[in-house]
Amino acid sequence: MALEGTLHDMPLPDLIQIFRMGPKTGILLLNAPRERGVIYVAAGRLVEAAVLPYEGRAIVAAHDEAVLHMLLWEEANFVFRHDLAAASRPARIIRDAEWLVLESVRRRDDSTHLLRYQRLTLDTRLQLSPLPQSADHSVSLDVRQWRILSQVASCPDLRAIVQATELPAQQVIQTVAELVAIGMIEVIERSRSRPAHRERPATSLSVAALGGGADVAAGRTLLDAIMRRVRSL
Repeated sequence: MALEGTLHDMPLPDLIQIFRMGPKTGILLLNAPRERGVIYVAAGRLVEAAVLPYEGRAIVAAHDEAVLHMLLWEEANFVFRHDLAAASRPARIIRDAEWLVLESVRRRDDSTHLLRYQRLTLDTRLQLSPLPQSADHSVSLDVRQWRILSQVASCPDLRAIVQATELPAQQVIQTVAELVAIGMIEVIERSRSRPAHRERPATSLSVAALGGGADVAAGRTLLDAIMRRVRSL
């Protein structure tokens, strides 16, 4: 069985979070327009990674830098295959997944563009993410991140968070981008009222199985549907 799709369907930070919640062991293959990458996952932990060009044998990036390189990709197809052999590979990625995701957000030229379908502005509304019971709760946040996270439930939008914390708007936007990237908070779509749990727009993400797979029922969130299927990998 393989989990496959595009980074439009499921950005790499979300995939990494799913692997950790599983936890899963296997190989993630990514094909971008000019490069290809591979990430080895052992029990939800990223242990090895590399980025290669389509032509030539020179390695573009390896280990931690390879993951950071791929986290900046916006166009790529991916396939994750369950493979217990990945657990026997030596761990060459030093930083944990949370640090890598946060660092990739900091390296973006414009942190207001969190994802291709999300742009952070002072009018952006947020909500706390409902973490599954299987999620890893050992999240390490700094004082600034905790300060902003504590305001999400009581503030109607990002502008109100800026006023409540008295921090510069750009600093708040950057921190919110980091918190969204690691799955602590979610962006509420403008066309909807503030729900108890936001549903993501339907996408073409699919799970290909040798024996076939069940269709995702209407009304489920994308993450919940994918998690049900990933558990069977």
